[in-house]
Amino acid sequence: MTMNIKSKAAHDLAKELAALEHTTVTNAVTMSLREALERRRAEVVAEQRRTRIHEIADRFTEQIRTNPGPSLWTVTEDLYDERGLPR
Repeated sequence: MTMNIKSKAAHDLAKELAALEHTTVTNAVTMSLREALERRRAEVVAEQRRTRIHEIADRFTEQIRTNPGPSLWTVTEDLYDERGLPR
């Protein structure tokens, strides 16, 4: 299988990377593409995670808004007896 890159800049970058890595231009291009794909996939996963966290936070916020539960005063009253001692 062949690939013909007609950009002098891309060719020069590939040759420079190959020289720095002490490898062939083909291996340098393969390595570079693999690393770029790994970074991009990680970005996609991170974005999906952020979206999921926002969805959960929105549901939590809505639940608290519609059903706030007992007040802090009520909860505190349940912790102590009429003399102020822990129950």
